[in-house]
Amino acid sequence: MVNTAEMPPETPYIQELHSIKEEVSSLRNEFSLFLQRANQQYIDLMLTEMKKNVMKPMIDYLCEDASEKMHERMTTPCKMRELCESAFGDFFQETARLIGREKVDDETINLYRKKLKEMKEQTKTENCGKCFSEASVMFEKQIKLMHSLQIYESVDGGSGEVDISKIQPEKMVPEICEPIANKQRLLMLKALSGESKSFSELSKLTRLRGGNLLFHLQKLLDTGMVLQRNERGDYILTRKGYSTLQGLSRICSEIGQ
Repeated sequence: MVNTAEMPPETPYIQELHSIKEEVSSLRNEFSLFLQRANQQYIDLMLTEMKKNVMKPMIDYLCEDASEKMHERMTTPCKMRELCESAFGDFFQETARLIGREKVDDETINLYRKKLKEMKEQTKTENCGKCFSEASVMFEKQIKLMHSLQIYESVDGGSGEVDISKIQPEKMVPEICEPIANKQRLLMLKALSGESKSFSELSKLTRLRGGNLLFHLQKLLDTGMVLQRNERGDYILTRKGYSTLQGLSRICSEIGQ
C-alpha cells in the first residue's frame, strides 16, 4: 500500500495538466453529444425526404388503382354509372391523401364512412348496392394500408375494452357464426377479399361442383357477406364480409393461432 503522506505535493504544472485533461474530456463528451444529435437530425431529415418522395407515387397509385377497379366492377349497363364513377373517383382521391398524413384518427375514418353511407342513401337504382359494396371494400383496404403504415390505429382495434353485453346470440349465430363455420365458405370469403371471382373460379378453388357450390354460395349471399354483380356476374365481398374476416384475423392474433 502506498503511503500518501510520503508522496510529494502536486506542482502547479501538474495541477494545470489535470485541469486541461478534465476540460478536454468535457469537450469530447459535448462534441460526441453534438454528433449524436446532428446525426439524428440528419436521419430524421432523410426519413422525411424519403417519405415525401415515396408518398406521392403511392397516393397516385392508390387513386389510379381505385379508379380502375371501380371502372371494371361497377354495374353495367346503368344510366347513373358515369356520374357515380366520377363521385367515387373524387371520394378515393380524398381518402388516398390520408396516407400522406402523420396520423389519422377514428373521427376522420368515421367521417368518410358516413360520407360513403350518405352517397349510397342518395342513389336511386336497385343495382347501386353492388357498386357501393365494391367502394366499401376498396376503402377498407385503404384503411388496412394505414394500419400497416402505423398512421392509423382504431380505438376499438383490440387494445381497448369490448362491450360484451352487445353480443346478441340470436342474431350473431345465423348471421355470422353459421356462414363462416365451414372451411369452403371461409376459403371463398378469403379469396374474394383480394378480388371478385366467377362461379367457375370459386368451383376450381373449393373443388365444389354445381349445386353443392351453389348451396354454400347461397349461405353467403343470404347473410349479406357476398354479392353477385348481376344474374350471371362475378361474386364480390361486401363490407360485412370484409369486416368479418378482419374480426377473425384479430381473434387469431389474440389467441396465438
